[in-house]
Amino acid sequence: MPATLAAPTRARTGLLTSLAAVLLIALNLRLGISSAAALLDALRADLGFSPLVAALLPTLPSLCFAAAGAGTGTLARRLGAERTVLAAVVALTAGLAVRAVPATWALLAGTVLGMSGLALCNVLLPTLVRTHFPERVGLLTGLYTTTLALGATLASAVAVPVAGAVGSPSLGLAVWALPALAATVVWAAWAGIRTPGAAPAAAPTERISPWAMARTRLGALVTAYFGLQALNAYAITGWLPSLLSGHGMSEGAAGVVLAVAQAVGIPVSFAVLALAKGPAGLRGAFAAVSAAMLVGFAGLLVAPMALPLVWAVLVGLGLCSFPLVLAVIARSGSGPAQTTALSTLSQSLGYLLAALGPLAVGLLHSATGGWTAPMALLLGTAAAQLAVGIALTRGRP
Repeated sequence: MPATLAAPTRARTGLLTSLAAVLLIALNLRLGISSAAALLDALRADLGFSPLVAALLPTLPSLCFAAAGAGTGTLARRLGAERTVLAAVVALTAGLAVRAVPATWALLAGTVLGMSGLALCNVLLPTLVRTHFPERVGLLTGLYTTTLALGATLASAVAVPVAGAVGSPSLGLAVWALPALAATVVWAAWAGIRTPGAAPAAAPTERISPWAMARTRLGALVTAYFGLQALNAYAITGWLPSLLSGHGMSEGAAGVVLAVAQAVGIPVSFAVLALAKGPAGLRGAFAAVSAAMLVGFAGLLVAPMALPLVWAVLVGLGLCSFPLVLAVIARSGSGPAQTTALSTLSQSLGYLLAALGPLAVGLLHSATGGWTAPMALLLGTAAAQLAVGIALTRGRP
């Protein structure tokens, strides 16, 4: 093949492979979390762990995202963003596989290892999208958040029957190491076809402290909004099946309701991101998704079994706040270094705040024996999310 034709062909191949690699990683970002939420009651019955462990398990992802995410920028500068992500998906695969051991220590250790790998991916995906697809940030953000939602929906819907098919909830969790292994293979293949000797395109060459971003209005508001939406999302996805089961719904049906909540974002994310291109649209999109979450939580507080699918759809609309805030992060800053700094700040501190949600819900449920106090708490955090979203979008160019 002539050199003039070979170069564009290699470029197209690299672009398509990088797209496939990014989307396959996005698919895995919630598989291990949603499957554990759907199987929480079965795991507790099988392993016999305490209410404290039951409250801790849905909290661990957020804690790992906060702790591991804080060091992502440093690791990416040393290894390059692409190699950091490769190490991350290897850790994810190993962590999910460890959870096959039917013991509480293995469940917790595997969750910590796997979720630490996810933390690195969470922080670096906006930087990778901005670097490799600079003209299509909104489109790619929509694609990978939609793929993420597909993974979450799939895991919520089929985790219980898959666990039944393989014979135990522990083995049912470990099944989700297989798509993580596929992501590892594809990401490694993409790294292998990159031009030999080329510098990692997404590795920031300058250091911008995330904590300097915290002193800016943008950094503070993005971090607050990211933390509140993550708190609400992880609290409700971690405990919704248990809430519904506690009101008499079967575990399988409760998993399906959670799947509905997560599936709503699949068609809606693109529409929300398209609406958010202009300042007025951005304000409207932030207000709409936050208000939907607020109403959905109110329904689960007042009459959870009256219209569970309606509340699930409203909660699902509220979960679209995640692609919105990711799009703001990806479009902010003068280059990859600032994007990584803002992403590191918002995700490390934001997920630390988010960790309080599932833990508080679990402890309140254990203390009161019901779901009124936990849902009242979440109603308050949803109202705070709406207020911060309005402040974040006020005056944005």
